[in-house]
Amino acid sequence: MFNLIQVNWTNFIAPLLLAGGISWGLTYLIKSLATKFNWYGKDVAHHDERKMVRLGGVAIFVAFLVVFLGFVPLTEPRIGLLIGATIIFIMGLLDDLYNLPALPKLIFQFVAIGVAIKFGIHIDQITNPLGGVIVFPAGLDVFISAVWLFLLINTINVLDGLDGLAAGVTSIFSVILFWLSLFTIVNQPDTALMAVILLGAIGGFLYWNWYPAKIFMGDSGSNLLGFLIGALAIISGGKVATAGLILGFPILDLLWAAWRRLRQGRSPFSPDREHLHHRLLDAGVPHLTVVKLILITSAAFGVTALLSGTWVKLVCFGIVGLIMIILIRTVFLPKKRKYS
Repeated sequence: MFNLIQVNWTNFIAPLLLAGGISWGLTYLIKSLATKFNWYGKDVAHHDERKMVRLGGVAIFVAFLVVFLGFVPLTEPRIGLLIGATIIFIMGLLDDLYNLPALPKLIFQFVAIGVAIKFGIHIDQITNPLGGVIVFPAGLDVFISAVWLFLLINTINVLDGLDGLAAGVTSIFSVILFWLSLFTIVNQPDTALMAVILLGAIGGFLYWNWYPAKIFMGDSGSNLLGFLIGALAIISGGKVATAGLILGFPILDLLWAAWRRLRQGRSPFSPDREHLHHRLLDAGVPHLTVVKLILITSAAFGVTALLSGTWVKLVCFGIVGLIMIILIRTVFLPKKRKYS
């Protein structure tokens, strides 16, 4: 079941190193120029008070785009991936520079999602735990795909609250998707190539973003990465469960935050410091320890998803949900009672 297809490994090394090198160099250049010319972008609340350049997403986008165009054969879904990614990147960059209101950002996101779906990036079926597949009827597949991409875009955006966290989690996804695509039962070397290019683009930036960070990716980076991993999970043959396990806690954290804000009469998109990683920081857990804890958890579930069948993945989803319920009752709600 877990045999790998025969590939020329050098075909992956060159794009990995090239994407990593471009991203590393551009991140350093952007950091230096932005510091010199005071290109700090919008004044937003972050996890600390450091004055930091928030344009690292530019390096990730350029590195991914250049190497992708140089190494990956273009098909209709892949063209849609690039167009959608460009739209998302532009939206994020404008937000980093000018602090866009929520409505224009939502419009940009759904335009990018619509482009991706129009070009064939949609979830039309999922594996049935009892055997075979469940095929979604026309219309429902579009809705599910749109919700999935929207969730991933905003989940990674929320994760970009601690140094190295968003980049680290998406790097883990890229590694898992790379190996999964090379299994004989999957046999998608082009998807593995896209994953390794994304890994390089993230890795070059992560060198500068690891704690203590010297630059942030900004919304141009976090929204881009969320869109890319969401779309790649679909392109790779509906590996949504794998991505869902890697990002299980962040996705549930996002949904809980939206529900909490709605109950408080606030916009579900309004920022706060109520997310899990913020709560752990406020509880006195060191910054780097929080990041490592989330990354180790994501990697553990990712490896489990990589090496297991559908039933084990379902059990893991149940474990994630159970732990999240415990966290809500022991970490989130006590603070609410304290001030009520």
